[in-house]
Amino acid sequence: MTILSDQDIKKELGINIYIYPYKTQNLKGASYNLTASKLAWDLNTKKSIYHSDEEKIIIEGNTSALIETNETIWVSEKIAGTYYSRVRKVSEGTGHISTTLDPNYLGCSLIALHNHSKEPIEIEPETDPFVTIIFQYLHTPSTTEHRGNTSGRRELLSTLGITLSKKETKFLDQDFMNDKDALLNKLRNSNDYQEIDKKRKEEANQRLQQISNQKKNIFFKKQYIILSSFLIVLIMSAVLLDNKQNKLASDPSDTWYNTANKVIEWVIPTITVILVNLWFNDIDRKSNK
Repeated sequence: MTILSDQDIKKELGINIYIYPYKTQNLKGASYNLTASKLAWDLNTKKSIYHSDEEKIIIEGNTSALIETNETIWVSEKIAGTYYSRVRKVSEGTGHISTTLDPNYLGCSLIALHNHSKEPIEIEPETDPFVTIIFQYLHTPSTTEHRGNTSGRRELLSTLGITLSKKETKFLDQDFMNDKDALLNKLRNSNDYQEIDKKRKEEANQRLQQISNQKKNIFFKKQYIILSSFLIVLIMSAVLLDNKQNKLASDPSDTWYNTANKVIEWVIPTITVILVNLWFNDIDRKSNK
């Protein structure tokens, strides 16, 4: 598998990778940082650890938490991913994270985070990146449709005895978290993606213009070659006729001589004028690129 760089991720965004909300500031050299949603629970008490009064998730010392990402992701059968810890959070006392994103997955991600320190760790939802994801190209597209794991791993939460509140259920029931077309529409309407799409279209137009210019250059070269070759043939013919002028002019049977001379005398200047015009037009075209 090949890891996607930031340029690869931008190239695949809206095609083989959907992320919403998408923020340019979270895109790194070869990864994308994910933020926490307000859905977070203590693994022991099964209670929410989002404190609405402080607008923070607080993971107490020596406890484990389950946190839903704020970002919803879809990847095609050509892409897989791996989640990793962020150094900043590990340095605060959290444990290492390593889990996978399967091809064809759609939804937000449920991340387990353990606080090994004695002090509480705070995470600001929708703002603080707390996990990073690396995307990878598959050598061959996956033929297995994604089944079993629902968006946000509700089936796992239920198994663990965590009961969702109405607000938490409403969050996970949003259409874009369960329908990739709705997710794509959300992504396309985001400002940061529109900047990528604008640049992508500009680059596509530049490539089309380059192809058009290359075709024009080939067309002009062919015209130069054909007309120049024809002009050389006429000049050589004129020289040949001039060398045999006395003999041909005195032979009554060679009636074509005068006609050929007149045609050559007319065609050579005409082709010369055409070549000069082509040359000026080509210069003008190149100067206006």
